[in-house]
Amino acid sequence: MKNTIVVGAQWGDEGKGKLVDVLAEQSDLVVRFNGGGNAGHTVMHAGETYKFHYMPSGMLHGKVCILGTGVVINPKDLLEEIKSFTDAGHKPKLWISARAHVIFPHHQLIDAKEGGKIGTTGRGIGPTYSQKASRINLRILDIIADNAQERIKNALKDVKDILIYENIFTEKAYLEYCASISVEYAEYGKTFKPFVTDTEDLVRIAGNSDEVVLFEGAQGTLLDLNYGTYPFVTSSSTLAAAAFVGGGAIPGVPIRILGITKAYTTRVGEGPFPTELDGEAATNLREAGHEYGATTGRPRRVGHLDLFALRYAIRISGIQELAMTKIDTLALVNGIKVCTAYKIDGKEIDYFPADAPTLELVEAVYTDVPPITDLTKKEWSGLKHGSKADLPESIRSYIKFIEDFVEIPITILSHGPERNETIVF
Repeated sequence: MKNTIVVGAQWGDEGKGKLVDVLAEQSDLVVRFNGGGNAGHTVMHAGETYKFHYMPSGMLHGKVCILGTGVVINPKDLLEEIKSFTDAGHKPKLWISARAHVIFPHHQLIDAKEGGKIGTTGRGIGPTYSQKASRINLRILDIIADNAQERIKNALKDVKDILIYENIFTEKAYLEYCASISVEYAEYGKTFKPFVTDTEDLVRIAGNSDEVVLFEGAQGTLLDLNYGTYPFVTSSSTLAAAAFVGGGAIPGVPIRILGITKAYTTRVGEGPFPTELDGEAATNLREAGHEYGATTGRPRRVGHLDLFALRYAIRISGIQELAMTKIDTLALVNGIKVCTAYKIDGKEIDYFPADAPTLELVEAVYTDVPPITDLTKKEWSGLKHGSKADLPESIRSYIKFIEDFVEIPITILSHGPERNETIVF
């Protein structure tokens, strides 16, 4: 199947960046369809580490990359990312949707004031999506227009009451902000203009031709605004369906939906986490997996693999195959377990709670798993692609247990950060 949607199947940070980089080699277009600079996709190649917050991970292959309509963009941050990429000797082939929404400094100020209660990154993502839904925000097409300064000033009139009521600005500071930001963002627009086009048409043409399109999601399914652990979620849809709305995927065109899961579970920010570890066990797993946020550097919360939550994510996002990352990390820790059921008040439940306080009450039911065989890099590299039979028995058993529970196959196994540390079945 030529087209693929890649989504996180947990709470984000599953290793989508590396897997998109691997899959991008066989793709023609790579399309990012949701989120903003709160995404942190880390890709390692030839001993160098690249951290993409906006640009799709296919950039390192020189592929045509698109930031779709569903993405919210901080022009300053994106331009800095482009510069860093070009300074490293690369030439980005980047197109930006004219319909993508713009993040302004006042969105970040609002986020800093209000976002702490759910552990946001403070990058203005939520307030931007909120004002998009309220129809008072500007799009990329506005800041590249000939009358960009006028459009920006008019849009800021719509948020004046919000900014003053929230004590973000005084009346005087607001007027100074309007004057300076309209000039600054109009200048960004001039720089952006060569990158802006009708990206939906590019995707449509590719989808109806022999070109291969790879759709890249940010965050994870359990952070989806509608179906995640609300209110401890992100501000956009993280499901595969969002690739159609935010990326221009064409309904009816055959497409594969690939979910990414770690061999265990992590989470950044606040919210329920039924399989969370603490104390020494958490420290050991966090250090073994280098579990620190690519965007914020925050230590990630870590826990046993939650198959109950993973199965829910698979069902609501229509995931057909899984790629599993960090399998090598499990070989470095003791006491491996997987969660196979939830209990509330001592009784097993057959649903994933929609209510965060209810999910906090969940008692995870575990199944012990034999220790994973510890392989050297040389032993890993010696494994043949295409056959699970070549894997050590402990890893085969772990994979089969997961496949039987979630009822879809694991078709990719990642055992390190480099793109060549990947086994495709």
